[in-house]
Amino acid sequence: MAGILTMIRSGFSTENYYTSMNQALKRLNDEYTMLHYPYHVNDHDDFYTAQKNLTDFCISTIGSIEGKKVLEIGCGNGIQALYIMKEFKPGYIKGVDLNAANIEIARQEARKSGFSNVDFETGDAQDLSKIADNSFDVVVNIESAFHYPNKHAFLNEIARVLKPGGQFLLADILKTPVRKRRLRKLWKRNMHLNHWEKDSYESAFENSGLQVEGFSDITENVIKGFKRYPLWLKTMQKRGFFNDLLMKVFYSINVILNIRLLKNRRQYAVFNGSKG
Repeated sequence: MAGILTMIRSGFSTENYYTSMNQALKRLNDEYTMLHYPYHVNDHDDFYTAQKNLTDFCISTIGSIEGKKVLEIGCGNGIQALYIMKEFKPGYIKGVDLNAANIEIARQEARKSGFSNVDFETGDAQDLSKIADNSFDVVVNIESAFHYPNKHAFLNEIARVLKPGGQFLLADILKTPVRKRRLRKLWKRNMHLNHWEKDSYESAFENSGLQVEGFSDITENVIKGFKRYPLWLKTMQKRGFFNDLLMKVFYSINVILNIRLLKNRRQYAVFNGSKG
């Protein structure tokens, strides 16, 4: 019953939303999975594979990170950091996330993984004062920055913690110009949604001392990824009619909403570059 109530409340706060998504994706895949969107490569890909596709694409924009010291800002439940550690073999990864419940899951999953060169801690992307200047080779931020109200401070922190010549990867959901409505503004405030347009990012990168070297619009691949969701729901473990139905409704609403927003109001963008 508690899980049902959390799903119902998920549309009213960021904390409830991510608690619900962790529960829903674990239910769908029978394990915790990454929290970000899917990326279409092959029609037969399951949801988790489609999520891995997105991470693979993003990391490919900065080349090899083998042996490097990586900071993932907005690491969520840590599953992506552990995947990066396994597949791309950096020397060390630190994951930081504002949500304490996500960090608790991340630490549990890290213990299961057996990796000794990854750790997680709670922290604010806009104030990483616990992290030393010039201390990381690579900074990764995937699908988290649209929650940050002060993205100028966030980009300045990336520039501060990166070593000279260090690389950054930032994947964010941008907004496209549309007429604002009062009810939508209230909902976005409750959900801590602070989307920027591409021009705002480009100006802020320049002011922060970060040099953008590549930009990719992957909106269509993400939409194609989401459209596979009816097949993924068929593979969901059966737990009871009412519970199964609620899970399918919750997941379907989220997917349909995301597809609609990506088609009409959003752009999925990937920036990569370096510290000058």
